[in-house]
Amino acid sequence: MKTLIYSHLWKLPGSTVCQAAALRTLLNLWFTHLRGPGRYDGDILLFTNVPDLQRPGLMVRRLPDVPDNSAHVFVRRVLTYHEVPVQDYDVVMQMDLDLLAVDAVVPMFPRDERLWAAPSDMRMLDWRHAWTLIPRWRRAVHKLSGWRMHEMGASACVVASASTTWERNLGAWARAIREHGDRRMPRQSDQSFLNLLLLERTIPMARWSAESIRHRNWNEARQARLLHFPGRRKEHMQRYRKV
Repeated sequence: MKTLIYSHLWKLPGSTVCQAAALRTLLNLWFTHLRGPGRYDGDILLFTNVPDLQRPGLMVRRLPDVPDNSAHVFVRRVLTYHEVPVQDYDVVMQMDLDLLAVDAVVPMFPRDERLWAAPSDMRMLDWRHAWTLIPRWRRAVHKLSGWRMHEMGASACVVASASTTWERNLGAWARAIREHGDRRMPRQSDQSFLNLLLLERTIPMARWSAESIRHRNWNEARQARLLHFPGRRKEHMQRYRKV
């Protein structure tokens, strides 16, 4: 099985020298953990607008015209799914740079045609997820009936699909974003739309176990393959680094 892991690194307009240096540090931690504790020897691709990031074993593709709004930057990585060279691989995985691989990642690659996503600590119908993307009358129905109100959501920090269903799976995600039009972007940006797919059952989806990808309480993550440090939690990455 030929596999690809890819990610995005954006330098937003107006970024400081310190912020740019932090991005390079983030990339180094991510890459060295994939090759080290993650025991991944497949292809790794980075889409970026930052120059001079070449290193052995890392394929780099230029990412021009980056939006100046971080929410729109995140949805862009979904909207440009067709730029990923899936035709050269059997399975493709998108993995955010704020993750550390602490155990072998190859067992996480899907063996079926579903869209796989990381588990979220938030509910699928949390206001930061799919809640604001459904009509008010449907929110009322969910509130009154309790139907699916306690179902846990999906995180976009890691997603994967077989190349044979890439167009169906990622295309559905991109289509949900496009259909939203110019309306206000939901709080979790692309992740909110991922949870809309989960709610609507637009495509077959699956989530990895909460034990395999941990977003917090990393010292208790004995069965984890990936540790995730979103937002301000990035400050803890150095403490849990393995290499």
